[in-house]
Amino acid sequence: MSPAVMWLILIIVLIIVELSTADFISLWFIFGALASMFLSFAVDNITIQIAVFLAVSFISLILFRPFALKYAKPKAKSNIDALIDAEGIVIETINYIENTGKIKVMGQEWSAISEDKKIIEIGKKVIVLNVTGIKLIVKEAE
Repeated sequence: MSPAVMWLILIIVLIIVELSTADFISLWFIFGALASMFLSFAVDNITIQIAVFLAVSFISLILFRPFALKYAKPKAKSNIDALIDAEGIVIETINYIENTGKIKVMGQEWSAISEDKKIIEIGKKVIVLNVTGIKLIVKEAE
């Protein structure tokens, strides 16, 4: 098998791996394999081809990965982060002193405390400001 065909097979395998993960795991090696495939037409020494493969892969990783991660990844909020700024309704009176209080937000019940330690009665609307542990920190909506 010629080295060019070997590199082409490796490129195809790496593309399949990259498409199945979409996490920029093998993208850098694709660049290295491409460089080595083109080099194989001019240089028969497999050691040099492997060295170029490793060098180009490493350089690609160092130069392009920060940009790829910054611009290609969606800025999706995690489950907890999605609660911040959400509006909820008090279903159990929020009382900081008695350490009680529950709200319903986005269809789920959560323990809650008031940011300013005020009592917030059942039925009042609140805004989630932050999450600490398993409790939401809220303020009464205006």
